[in-house]
Amino acid sequence: MIGIIISGHGTFATGISSAVELLTGHQDFIVPVDFREEHSEEQLKENLKAAFDRLQDCEQVLVLCDILGGSPFKNAVMLSIGDERIKVLYGTNLGMTVELAMRCMMGRIPDADMLADEIIEIGKTQIGKYKYEPVEASEDFEEGI
Repeated sequence: MIGIIISGHGTFATGISSAVELLTGHQDFIVPVDFREEHSEEQLKENLKAAFDRLQDCEQVLVLCDILGGSPFKNAVMLSIGDERIKVLYGTNLGMTVELAMRCMMGRIPDADMLADEIIEIGKTQIGKYKYEPVEASEDFEEGI
């Protein structure tokens, strides 16, 4: 089984995990770790350790962080050193998190590095800009009016 820790500034982690739960149902393998304004760096580290402990029986753990270089990312990286089961990703968005949760639910889990690479690519495809382009009515449609 794979475990997922989501961490970020403010209530990013609980927000993303709440949205994932709405879309996929409750998943015990997803653990949110927020870094709120009132938390110290030490509290964040302890909360991440507790999340890792909760997922200690998982063969792999992916940590999804909000931004590169932030405290959640730095602490997750420090705690992952020496544990090959753990991969830390940054730039997390809802689309990639939902895809990861669904793959975990279906048991479609390659090795952690391959999975991380696939999820990152999916996350990139979830970013874009909508451009409205009107569609002209076809003659068939106009005749039916």
